[in-house]
Amino acid sequence: SRIFGAVNLVHDKGAVPILIGGDDSLPIPMLEAYAARGRTFTILQIDAHIDWRDEVQGERLGLSSTMRRASEMQHVERIIQVGSRGIGSAREGDLADALAWGVQFVPAGEVARSGVWRAVDLIPDGAEVIICLDLDVLDPAIMPAVIGRTAGGLGYWQALELIGAVAEKARIAGFDMVEFMPDRDVDGLGATTAAQLLAAVLGVIARGVQG
Repeated sequence: SRIFGAVNLVHDKGAVPILIGGDDSLPIPMLEAYAARGRTFTILQIDAHIDWRDEVQGERLGLSSTMRRASEMQHVERIIQVGSRGIGSAREGDLADALAWGVQFVPAGEVARSGVWRAVDLIPDGAEVIICLDLDVLDPAIMPAVIGRTAGGLGYWQALELIGAVAEKARIAGFDMVEFMPDRDVDGLGATTAAQLLAAVLGVIARGVQG
C-alpha cells in the first residue's frame, strides 16, 4: 500500500515514477497504481527470467510472478520481454500462458546476435511504456550482485541502447530497477554498474520530459 500510494502521489504531481529496490515486491503495486490514469500501457520487461509463475511458496505478489500479475491488469495492453535466457523462474506451462496472452519475447541470445532492434520495433510509436528492469538481465561479469547469476546476459551499452531507443519513439511513463543483492556483490562492481545505469536512465527520461 505504501508503494501504491507513493506512485500515485508522483503521478498526481505530473512526474515520472522511478523506483529502485531489492526484491520483486516492488513492481506489482507500482504497476497497479497506473490503473487510475485512464490510459493503457506497454510494459517493457528487461530481465533474465520471464516471471510468469502464479505463486512461489504461496506468495503471489512477489518473486517470479510480476509479469503474470501484470497480464491480469486491464490497463496493460502489451508486454515485451527482453533478455530471457533459460527457463529460469518459469515452468513450461507458464511460458505457454505468456505466449497465449500475447507476450513478445526477445531472448538474450538474439540480442547478442542481432542487437536490441527487434525489441525496439515492437514498441508502437507514441506508446506509454513502463520499463521493469531486473538487474540479473545484465551479464554477471558486470552485475554479480543478484540472486541468480546466469552467463550470457546483456552488456551495459546494450541495456542503455534499448532504453534510449525506446525513449526516442515512445514515452517512458515509469521505470523500476530491482533484484540488487548487496551480499553477493564483488568489490562494489554491481553497485557501481547499477548506479551508472540508473543515472543514465534518469538522463534519458529527463530529456524526454523536457522534449
